[in-house]
Amino acid sequence: MKNKDHLLILCLSLVSITISFGQQKLTQYPSLSKQVATINEFGVTLQDDYDNLNNLEDPIIDQWLKTQDSLSEDYFSKNDLLQDYLEKFEEYQNRENGTTSMIKVNEEGNYFYLKYDDTSGTNKLYFRKDLSSEEEELFDPGNNDEITEITYLKPSFDGEKIAIGYQPDKNFSSRVRIFDVKNKKFYKEEIININPSFGGIEWLPDSSGFIYLYFPVVDQNKPDYKKNSYSVLHKLGNSPAEKKKVFGNSNTVNISADFYPKVKIGSSQDKYIIGYSATSNDYYDAYIARVSDIVSGNENWIPFFNVEQKVYTTEGDIRGDEFIFRQGNNTGNQVSRVKFHSPNFNNPEVLAEGTKENPITQFDITKDKIYYSKSKLGVEVSLWEIDKEKNIAKLKTPFVPGYATFFGGSVKTNLIGVELDGWISNYTRFIITENKDLQKEGLKTETLYPEFENLITEQIMVESHDGVEVPLSLIYDPNLLNSENEVFIYVYGAYGESLSPFFYPIILDWAAQGGILAFPHVRGGGEKGKEWHLQGQKTLKHNSWRDLISCTEALITKGFTKKGLISLYTYSAGGITAGMAVNERPDLFSSYIAEVPRLNPLGLESSATASSTSYLEYGTVKDSLEFEGLVKMDPYFNLNSENKYPPTLILPASQDDRIPLWDSGKYIAKLQSISQGETPILMDIDFHYGHEGQGSDETVKLYSKIFSFARSNMRQDH
Repeated sequence: MKNKDHLLILCLSLVSITISFGQQKLTQYPSLSKQVATINEFGVTLQDDYDNLNNLEDPIIDQWLKTQDSLSEDYFSKNDLLQDYLEKFEEYQNRENGTTSMIKVNEEGNYFYLKYDDTSGTNKLYFRKDLSSEEEELFDPGNNDEITEITYLKPSFDGEKIAIGYQPDKNFSSRVRIFDVKNKKFYKEEIININPSFGGIEWLPDSSGFIYLYFPVVDQNKPDYKKNSYSVLHKLGNSPAEKKKVFGNSNTVNISADFYPKVKIGSSQDKYIIGYSATSNDYYDAYIARVSDIVSGNENWIPFFNVEQKVYTTEGDIRGDEFIFRQGNNTGNQVSRVKFHSPNFNNPEVLAEGTKENPITQFDITKDKIYYSKSKLGVEVSLWEIDKEKNIAKLKTPFVPGYATFFGGSVKTNLIGVELDGWISNYTRFIITENKDLQKEGLKTETLYPEFENLITEQIMVESHDGVEVPLSLIYDPNLLNSENEVFIYVYGAYGESLSPFFYPIILDWAAQGGILAFPHVRGGGEKGKEWHLQGQKTLKHNSWRDLISCTEALITKGFTKKGLISLYTYSAGGITAGMAVNERPDLFSSYIAEVPRLNPLGLESSATASSTSYLEYGTVKDSLEFEGLVKMDPYFNLNSENKYPPTLILPASQDDRIPLWDSGKYIAKLQSISQGETPILMDIDFHYGHEGQGSDETVKLYSKIFSFARSNMRQDH
């Protein structure tokens, strides 16, 4: 919606439905007055039936939301499967307790990590000088009233300090304290108005202070929420109130209020800082400035590269007189390098290349080498090394990983490690030796899951609506395979993010019990490179949900399952893909479950709580073609009163900084009015957490609800 002047309130009506389903009975859906607004844009007229839900501060709306949540809680209190899942998933979680997490390695080879303590029930912070040293307890949140749960760690280059993040109010803004490792005490200052997911602590090369992205407005109810951010310099011992702006919109640097001006300092040897105009896109504009100038207050930012030169996000590193980076090209992507002081990004030296179906997904550098990974169709990862002479060698891995990420790499040393993961291979950390071998790091205790020994993975190719082949990953026990397996589909398809393999016992349990896990790698993701993303973006977004429909149909035609036995799950931006697939083919799905989903993208730009640059992914209402695309992809506006929708569970979060609560509220209100109580249409609201980052206990409850809802709503109408 371009502005509120285009909205006209037409009428009020009352929605109140008595419902019953299965063995459970609910008295009625919560009543809500329907406030219809008309949207007139580019010759298109739409009716927003529940415009009043935009006002979350209205006591009537607030009470309606709470009653919706109570309704869902009542439903689950009577769900016989829930308790079984709670007990099973809690056991899986407890099996992991005592292992390490949030492991951080600095360029000195110092280790900082959390380890769960059964006695205190907290994750304590530990330190090792190196892997051969004894561990040393640094900090126990159980003995601190202020920091009860650590959410972020960033050690300094010298290892003498570590930034510790925490979220006391569970809102968008975090707080950060600096811990003195040697003296085991906190510095006096507390950093506020920071969110490490957008721009965390970047230590100065001499570790005397740091730069971080500061958000002037962190109140979701304010019009400039998350906007006009800028990077500030903080020297240790100074008051945070003495913020010194060093990078942001200014007379010399033009950065939109919606973008995030954050910086990167790669090592203690860096003489320059790179500043990025960051967005939700893959490519940024970048600038450089001398560290000495920034610290002295004489910052002079010089343009470095721009989005047209297709340099991926903040992945580049300075090594001596060269800048090494990942870059998009017409056939896939590449690892490139240029002379730092005289760069030619349009004609760089190409060191390694990836294709559309096997793109380079990550890279890291050390003093003498470059390491990178390639991911074939999003699920089969290979590791590679480039030496000083530009010779490329493939590294041998202990299993075929589906996901890999490097850690500990620095231009100061040749120390580097890699984390490997897979659908049925547990997360393991390795050190890469000088001989190209992968040796287990050994810091993290290995947890065994014999329940999953019989599971196998398979990837098939499915022809979509336009003849394009879509990868579909499957996990199942071949000994239990038949044509009536219950299927749990997990789909995403946005922001160029691949749905990469991950080992998660709570999800694998579905396959261990005789079900099939299905992961359609639809367009909008990055499984086939940048082009795969673009083909599921903006006006081409329809490819995402039609790929999903084709994959779902293939599960039936290939004999894996039958209609009525397919539950659909998604998360966040995947709500568009999944929601529109349900709108077009509600008959395919036995249930639809969406966690913190995007369901009303057309309303995004009119919201004060919008994800500032999401219009780069979905489109903007200011462009006629993109507006048309937004209308077509909007699950809320495309709900059809003629459809018979499957049981639906929507799981939004009231503290979500990216997707406001009204987004799910509108969808549920309209869907409940359509369903007439024939199936459960529920909204279970998390009133404590945001878009991500729940504690382990809450995660167990969440997935117990998800899987009990999926399984209890399987239907035998085939």
